[in-house]
Amino acid sequence: FDGSESYDSDPIFEGMISTNQEDPEWNGITRWIWDFGDSSPVKEGFEVWHQYQIPGTYIVKLTVVDGFEAGETNTTSIMIYVSRTPEIVTNDPTGLEYVIVGEIVDLYAEVIDRDLEDGIEAWLDTDINEDSNGDGDFENDKDRYLSSEPEIKWDLNIAIDGIDNDGNTMNDFVWGEQVWMLPEYQPLVIILETCDGVNVCSSKQFEITVLSIEEDDGPLSISDLTWKDFVPDAGSAGLLALVATVLLLGWLIMRQKDEEEMDAKKSTETYDVQEVKAEGGLPGMDQHNPPPQPKYLTVEERRNKESGYIRPIRTRRK
Repeated sequence: FDGSESYDSDPIFEGMISTNQEDPEWNGITRWIWDFGDSSPVKEGFEVWHQYQIPGTYIVKLTVVDGFEAGETNTTSIMIYVSRTPEIVTNDPTGLEYVIVGEIVDLYAEVIDRDLEDGIEAWLDTDINEDSNGDGDFENDKDRYLSSEPEIKWDLNIAIDGIDNDGNTMNDFVWGEQVWMLPEYQPLVIILETCDGVNVCSSKQFEITVLSIEEDDGPLSISDLTWKDFVPDAGSAGLLALVATVLLLGWLIMRQKDEEEMDAKKSTETYDVQEVKAEGGLPGMDQHNPPPQPKYLTVEERRNKESGYIRPIRTRRK
């Protein structure tokens, strides 16, 4: 921010341009006080720098104090708009699990400029001493358009210093389709940087795995298969043996009887029941086959006390 062209309103200072009080061309101003409208502390000086932390619209006020007695003041203000940073939406610039050395890869990037979506347009007057549009106002010329689409740039490998050899490995930006050589370190890290028309930039890093042709373990197409691909090798035999072992263990586990099956087996042995007919609800005792009829005892067996025979009571009818 520059306030050096301010001068005291007293006629003797009109046209004076120096900010040095010892200079005969002194403009009569002793203090320049800047309020940037973002709750930051005020600054003093005819030329100051300020960095805004949050995008938006701000009112900047400049108060100048002259050298008359205690100092008379005058204040002017200007509205400024702080541009928003372009947003990088892309999460996978290649759309591939890995890339192959020497293959052309089209890098995809999606960025959003919220200022353009809100319809904000801006121009830059590159020379205030020239009236380029001829309207008599030297400070409203639209020499450079500042609301163009965001620029997209790529650094293909942050581990090495690329095209400019300036010692910074993270600013070697290129454009368009890319081809990689086998990197020294995996995964390869690339940077996407996007900048708007006023050079407000944002960046994002991505990891890419680059494989040589021999390392390509992707799925083969039918045309790539040969009869050797169907012959099991040592690794395949081990895998088949493992699958067979798992299936056998599963079969053995399924064949083990649980508590209900064991109880049913014991009940079958106790009641000699081979078949149970269900007629709604749970089966009852009346639905089992009757037990076998007891055999007839001989005279000796009936007289034997150990047989448990009980002689029936007989009565005579009169």
